[in-house]
Amino acid sequence: MRHKIGVFGSAEENLEKVVSKAHELGEELGKRNVIVITGASSGLPYEAALRAKRNGAEVWGFSPGATIKKQKEYLPTVDTAIFDKLMYIPQRYEFIDNRLVCLKYRNVTSTANCDAGIIISGRWGTMNEFTNLFDMGKIIGVLTGTGGIADELKTMMKRITKPSKAKVFFDRDPSRLVNTLLNELGT
Repeated sequence: MRHKIGVFGSAEENLEKVVSKAHELGEELGKRNVIVITGASSGLPYEAALRAKRNGAEVWGFSPGATIKKQKEYLPTVDTAIFDKLMYIPQRYEFIDNRLVCLKYRNVTSTANCDAGIIISGRWGTMNEFTNLFDMGKIIGVLTGTGGIADELKTMMKRITKPSKAKVFFDRDPSRLVNTLLNELGT
């Protein structure tokens, strides 16, 4: 069985110092014959997905748009050719014209489709993806040393507790983190 691993993190595009970590993560995922899931956005998850694709992974994107036209309008720098599957917001969704609501719909759907998720850097949207994974009881890897929410979660989790079946692992090393997640998934 091929596991689906989500990569969630900052869509901010000026994170040069962290891009190398995203590339290492993508290379490792590509070597492991997994399906990589992203929010079909730019930034660190996109960089990881590009490398994963080059290294043999299947890549699925969950778009915040309802059509390929909307995807390209919202995210013109994202090459949709990297996605083996690109899922869209349903045409009949009540809030289809509200991009902000569609981003959250995308977050819930993409995290629900993962067997495990990896957090790299990130801001509020990534925090939303983390809480989705946590509430759904998923296996979560947090790539520390990448800034943003990834470096704050360990402290936050000590202060804010909630019962969950989720398992959260923190590591600075992309290869070790992927190995930990796949071992937890039973591969």
